[in-house]
Amino acid sequence: MRFKISAQSRNGHKRLVTCVAWSSTEEIYSCGEDHLLISWHLEGGIAHSSIVTEFPDDFYPTDMQWHPRPNYATLITKKQSLDVLLITTADGKYHLVNKNGRIEKSIDAHKGATTVGRWSSDGSALLTAGEDGLIKVWSRSGMLRSVVVKGMFPILSAAWSSDCTTVLYSQGAHLIFQSLNSNSKPRKLLAHDGLILVLCWSHTHGLIISGGEDCRYKVWDPNGTQLFSSSVEDHPITAVNWSFSGDCFAVGSFNTVKLCDKTGWSHSLEKINSGSIYSIAWSSDSTQVAMACSNGTVLTGHIIDRRLEWNNYEVTLVKRKVIEVRDVGNEIRETLDISDRVVQLEFAFDYLVVITPAQCHVYSVVNWNTPAIFDLKNTSVSAVLLAEKHFLLVEWNSVSLYSYQGRLLGTPKWKGMTQERLYPPCVSLCSDTLVIRSQSNEKLLHVLEVAYNKPIVESQSYTHLQGITRAALNYIGGITDRQVALIDVNKDLFLVSIRIPGFGRVCKIAAMAQDIAWATDANVLAAMLDATLSVWLCPNCVHYSDRKIIRKTRIDKESSEFGKQPSIANVYNGMVMIRRGDGALVASSFYTFFISLHQHILNKRWKEALSLCRVAQNEILWTCMAVMATDNKELNAAEEAYAAISRYDKVDYIQYIKVMSLPNKTERLAEMALLSGDLLTTEGILLQNGLTEEAVRINIEVYNWNRALELAIRHKKQLDEVLNARKRYLQVINKKETNQNFLAYMANVAKAQEAAEKISLKREETELPEVEIQKSETPEQEMTI
Repeated sequence: MRFKISAQSRNGHKRLVTCVAWSSTEEIYSCGEDHLLISWHLEGGIAHSSIVTEFPDDFYPTDMQWHPRPNYATLITKKQSLDVLLITTADGKYHLVNKNGRIEKSIDAHKGATTVGRWSSDGSALLTAGEDGLIKVWSRSGMLRSVVVKGMFPILSAAWSSDCTTVLYSQGAHLIFQSLNSNSKPRKLLAHDGLILVLCWSHTHGLIISGGEDCRYKVWDPNGTQLFSSSVEDHPITAVNWSFSGDCFAVGSFNTVKLCDKTGWSHSLEKINSGSIYSIAWSSDSTQVAMACSNGTVLTGHIIDRRLEWNNYEVTLVKRKVIEVRDVGNEIRETLDISDRVVQLEFAFDYLVVITPAQCHVYSVVNWNTPAIFDLKNTSVSAVLLAEKHFLLVEWNSVSLYSYQGRLLGTPKWKGMTQERLYPPCVSLCSDTLVIRSQSNEKLLHVLEVAYNKPIVESQSYTHLQGITRAALNYIGGITDRQVALIDVNKDLFLVSIRIPGFGRVCKIAAMAQDIAWATDANVLAAMLDATLSVWLCPNCVHYSDRKIIRKTRIDKESSEFGKQPSIANVYNGMVMIRRGDGALVASSFYTFFISLHQHILNKRWKEALSLCRVAQNEILWTCMAVMATDNKELNAAEEAYAAISRYDKVDYIQYIKVMSLPNKTERLAEMALLSGDLLTTEGILLQNGLTEEAVRINIEVYNWNRALELAIRHKKQLDEVLNARKRYLQVINKKETNQNFLAYMANVAKAQEAAEKISLKREETELPEVEIQKSETPEQEMTI
C-alpha cells in the first residue's frame, strides 16, 4: 500500500500554505500566508482551483477544520448549518467562515497566537488552544463555556477524545490528559525527548499518535501506554493525522510523507520536493489525503497497491480505477476496469466486493467479466464484511445486508439505535447470525438472526461484565453451533454460545488477548496472547462440565519472530498468517492434521477419522475426536477416543448408556447431552417431554441441589426424595445444612405442620363436647325405653 501523490500548484498559493481541510470527498479547501482561501475540485485526480475569498492582510491562519459531518444523509438535510469552517489565526482569534468565504463571526480567544482549533465529534462545541497556555471550550455559536487548562507554557497541539469527555494536549516534551470533569487531576507523561509539535487522537479505536522535534513519531493507547516508537527520522515531524477508518495514518516532515499502519509500521515512504508539510487532512472515505506545504504547494494523494489474497488468487489495486487479479497457480491475470475510483475492497469466500463512491461491484472467481452492480443508498461505507452466503455494508450508523447477486436482503434494526458511528471490529457476520455492539453501551451485544427469505429479527441480546473491544463469530456449523469470541477492555478472551437461552455457555478461556480470528474452513479459533499464538481446535467444548478439556484442545506456539504487537491476518487451510509489528507476514502451520479430521467428521466418515487418530497418536487430536463424537452422538467413536486420553469415567458412562438400552429415545438423548456435560440441554429435553422425575433425579446425581428442589416444588413431585438425598449427602460429608433454599423450605414445612396441628387440635376441642352430649343423652333414652 502506498500513496500516489500529485502536486497542485497551478493557480494556487503564492506563499506558504499552513492548513488544508476536506469539504467533501471531491473538494479541498486550503489557506495560507498569502491570505487566500482556495477551493480545489478534484476530477480524475486533477485538481481545479478557484479562489473563494481573500482575507485581510493581518489574517494569518494556523489551523482549520470543517464542521464534522456525521453522515451524508444528515449533510443533505442540514447542509447550510454544517457548511461552517473553523479557522484560527496568529492574532489570537478564531473565525467561523461559511462556504462562500464570508466571515460570520470572529472571536478574541487568546493572547498571542491561537495555535489549535478543533470541533468536537458531534459538532456541538469547539476547543481552542493558544500560546498563552490556555485551552478554552466554546459553544457552537461562539459563547465561552469553560477554561479547561491554565498552563505556563505555549500549547502547540490539542485534540478531543472520541466521547468528548477528555482533552489531550502537549506542553514541551509532555503529553497531558485533562478530563472536562473539574474534580479530576490531569495525567502527565514524558512522551518525547524534544518539543512535541503535533498529535492526533483517533475517534475510531482511541489510539494516539504524536510527533516532535526529536524526529520520532509514536503510537499510544488511550491510557498513555506506548505501543510503537519509530526510528529517528532525518527531520522533525511536522504533521500527523489518522484516517477516518482508523486503519492507517499519515506522517509528514521535510520533503517526506509516510503512510503507516495503525500499529505504527510503515507501508511506504515518499520523497517529495515540497519543503516541510504543515498539515495533513484525510477525506471521509479514508482513501485520499491533502497536504499543505511550505513552498506554497497543495499535494493530493490517493492510496494504491492495496493487496488482498484468497486461496490461489491475489488482488491488487494498481490505479485509482484499475484492479489486477492474478491466479498464482496458473499465472492467469485479469484486469478489472472500474467506472469510478475504488473506496473499499474485500475478498473472501470466492467473491470480490468493490465499493466506489456511488456503486458496489460484486465479482465472482468463476466469472470476472460480468459483475453484479448496484447503486448505494448511503455513500459513507466504513466497512465491508463477507460471509459464505451474503455480505454486509457498514454505513456509519446503519448496516445493509446484500446477496452476492446484488439483491438487498434487509437493513437490520436493533433496540437503541442511535446516530453514533458503529465500531467495525465489534460487528461480525456469518451465514445465519449478525452481532453488533451497541453504540451507546459498550457492554451490550445485539444478536440478530439472518435467515434466507425471512425478515431479520433481533433475538436475546448479551450483556458482558466489561466493555467489549472485539467480537468475532465462527463461520462453520449450524445455528446450534454458533459461538462468538469476545475481547473486553481487560484483554480477557471469552467464548459465548449465543444460541442458548440466557447465554448459559459463557467461558473465559484466556487473558492478555490482543487479536482473534476464526478459521473460514473449520471451527478453529486463533488468538494472539501477548507474544504467544494460541489455537483452539475444538472451541465448542466450552460448555462441558470439565472445563479443563478446553485447555487440552489448545495448541500454543511461542516465538520471538512475532515481535511486539502482532496481529492475525487470516486463518485458513491449517495455516495462520501473522502480521508482525514491523509489517512482515509470518506463516504458521501446525494443525494440518485437525483440518483432515474436521473434514472427515463433517462428511460423516467416522472410520477414516478414527484411522487418522490411530496413526497420529496425538492426545490433542484424540481429545477433539472425543468432543466431536460426543456432540454427534457417535458412542463407539467417543468410547475409543476417551479411552485413548485415559478418561475412564467417560468410558464407564458410555458403557452404562449402552448397557441400559433405554427404550425411550428422549432419555437416550438426555443421557448423551449429560455425557457432554450440558446439564441445561439435558434438563430441557426431559422437561419438554414431561419426564419431570428424571429431570429431578439427574439434578440430584450431579449435586445441583437448588435446581432439584426448585423443580420438585414447582411440579410437586419427589420432594421427599430430594430432602432425603440432601440429608444423606450432608451426613456423608459430615456437615450441617447451610443452604438457604433448603432452610427456608424446611421452615415453611415446619410452619405448615404447626398450623395443621393447631387446626387438628381445634377440631378435637370442638368435637369433644358433642361426644359428651351424645353420651349423656344415651342413658336417658335407655331409661325411657
